[in-house]
Amino acid sequence: MATLDPPAASWLTRCALFSGKLLVVAAAVVALVLLLARLYLIVLPTVAALLLATLLYPPVRWLSAHRVPRALATVLALLVLLLVGAAGLLVLVPRIVQQVGSAGSNVKEGMEGLIVWMTQELPVSREQIDGLFEKALDFLKSNLGRITTGVLAGANFAAQAVAGALLTLTLLFFFVKDTERLGGWVLARVSPSRRDTVRAVGLRAWGTLSGYLRGVVIVALVDAVGIGAGLAIIGVPLVFPLAALTFVGGFFPVIGATLAGAVAVLVALVTNGPIDALLTLAVVLGVQQLESNVLEPVVMGRAVPLHPVVILLSITAGGVLFGVAGAFLSVPVAAVLSAAGNELRLRSEARVLEKPSTIAPP
Repeated sequence: MATLDPPAASWLTRCALFSGKLLVVAAAVVALVLLLARLYLIVLPTVAALLLATLLYPPVRWLSAHRVPRALATVLALLVLLLVGAAGLLVLVPRIVQQVGSAGSNVKEGMEGLIVWMTQELPVSREQIDGLFEKALDFLKSNLGRITTGVLAGANFAAQAVAGALLTLTLLFFFVKDTERLGGWVLARVSPSRRDTVRAVGLRAWGTLSGYLRGVVIVALVDAVGIGAGLAIIGVPLVFPLAALTFVGGFFPVIGATLAGAVAVLVALVTNGPIDALLTLAVVLGVQQLESNVLEPVVMGRAVPLHPVVILLSITAGGVLFGVAGAFLSVPVAAVLSAAGNELRLRSEARVLEKPSTIAPP
């Protein structure tokens, strides 16, 4: 029976040990992900509350420094946040509904013009296009039961969303009010030799969350204003709904901007024709280039040093596990994990450099 020489046996042993460790780590990661997916009603509000806490903590700390009780300062900050959100909805929703209602005739005329253009410029007939519309209507009628089931599932989702929102507000209150106390509680349960590392990682994660939220709001607002102004100049209808969609899409890096721009171009094509659609495409591409090459490096800085591939995979994984909310929160979570890993790596390298050399001087 043939035997392996010692170097080959040693190499196989190391590979087997590495494979075994890799399988154990993979199993632990899968178990953790499945556990978090089952506890999404707790995980998502917690992450959302931490993200918003970075926004409310500076004004609360300023109020506390001016002798306002911490609990009162936190309540005031929460009320301002809720009032700003409610005011935005009260201002935007009526205009969006009004524009959607008034755009019905434009959409009908635009669809008719688009069909005429397609029959003249493309090798399709009016009968073929009408047949496609009839097939689409038949598909909707045949799947009416699934749509009804989806509506009922949407009602269940709405109840869970309300519960998650209430839990988020409660956690947000305590995260902002007791920030230092919670940090001290965590540090007290860490060995003294590791407290500096845990404190540094926590501060880096907090700074990353703060920079991400501040940057994404500014970038989304600039995108919405720029694209909305361009659509208004071109004369495309539904300016407010498309600007609002662009702002919301800004919270989903890469994917959100692409989808919002595609919707704007499609609306321009249906309502105003191919020329205005091309002009809308130019506006969307110009604003997005300004955002990616000028605005994001200045506003985001190094808060979210993630490659677009990592962002796409994070959004996809978050959407698969936790739905829309998971897709929204996946990028800041990935940024925090990346920042924490970088902090641990830098501190490990610093400790290696600080070790005295074992080579005797000549």
